[in-house]
Amino acid sequence: MTSRSLKVALAALLPLAAMPLSHFATADTPPGAWDLVRDPAQAERWKLHVRVENLLHAPVSEDAQPTDPVRNTEIHLELARDLLEQADAEHSSDLRLRFDLGIVYERLGDSQERVDMHRRAAEVLSSALDVAPDHPAAVAALQYLGYAYAHLDRPREELDAWRRYIPKLTDDRSRVVDKMNMGEAEMRLGRVDDALETFRDVLRLCGQLPNTSTPNSTYVLTLWDLAVALDRSGDPRAAVETAAKASAIVTIGSTQLPMSGRAIIAQDPAVFFAPAWEREWYLALASSSAARDTTDVRDAAAMWADASHHWDAYVEGAAASGGRDPWLAIARMRRERTAVLRRDAESRAIKMPRRAPTRPTWFSD
Repeated sequence: MTSRSLKVALAALLPLAAMPLSHFATADTPPGAWDLVRDPAQAERWKLHVRVENLLHAPVSEDAQPTDPVRNTEIHLELARDLLEQADAEHSSDLRLRFDLGIVYERLGDSQERVDMHRRAAEVLSSALDVAPDHPAAVAALQYLGYAYAHLDRPREELDAWRRYIPKLTDDRSRVVDKMNMGEAEMRLGRVDDALETFRDVLRLCGQLPNTSTPNSTYVLTLWDLAVALDRSGDPRAAVETAAKASAIVTIGSTQLPMSGRAIIAQDPAVFFAPAWEREWYLALASSSAARDTTDVRDAAAMWADASHHWDAYVEGAAASGGRDPWLAIARMRRERTAVLRRDAESRAIKMPRRAPTRPTWFSD
């Protein structure tokens, strides 16, 4: 695809407490007596780290309103940010505080849709990782650095972050989402063969995981990625077939409600696209597969029209990027082909009898 498109923002889906404990076990070891003799200020830095961790992992009340957790999380993040900035955590000798600050910036950027926070997260985390790439807290920091680069549409740096992060994971459940994200960064860079291999490996891993909502949603998202990668590799027929398969699957979205494969692409708040027009390629394939599979030419005409709309939006966005999009030429060809199919369906649909109006479901004789 043109960008990392289907990034499932784990910063929004999962609190840090849901990360594997191995990420934090050694990183959260308090300073010992001899450590404090050498550097008494470690005690205060440790207290700040623990307070920030408590803010990030604060439990949600069972009787909280649906909007309360989101608002409470933002309040906790802002408080953690203030505490860390007041302590000049960015330049602290305690790497835990620098990682804490970068993660807080990235989570704020995700919850508030602030590019400046993503940028600050990338700056702080990359600097801290340069100093201590093998620090126990570096594993979690690498994941958030990958998401920061994803939001900033910096696929080269993002790909580097995933290549450093994923080998550190031992659990396939943790690995599949970010391996999918790695494939999207590969595709954004024009490395479609690498992306195809990555997406197929993610689908294989998903098939080996227990049948829970997280693997299912990742499976659907990766099917979409595979459909787009196939299209860009020159196999539009397989792309449409894969898109049809992805569209038909019903899974649980980040809102914990059932969503169709198309809806998870179009509406799930935890799925983001950078650049924004990348979403249009996925939706164009979804509409194309629906047009291909319908038995009514009038419905086909409507679906081809919808696909044309999405191709127009993709081409417009990509053309405005100043030549940075490696898939613009293919998108233009797909748009032209779709326009031909639309005109053909519309010319046949106009000869069909008008459909009887549909009564409201509440109407009774």
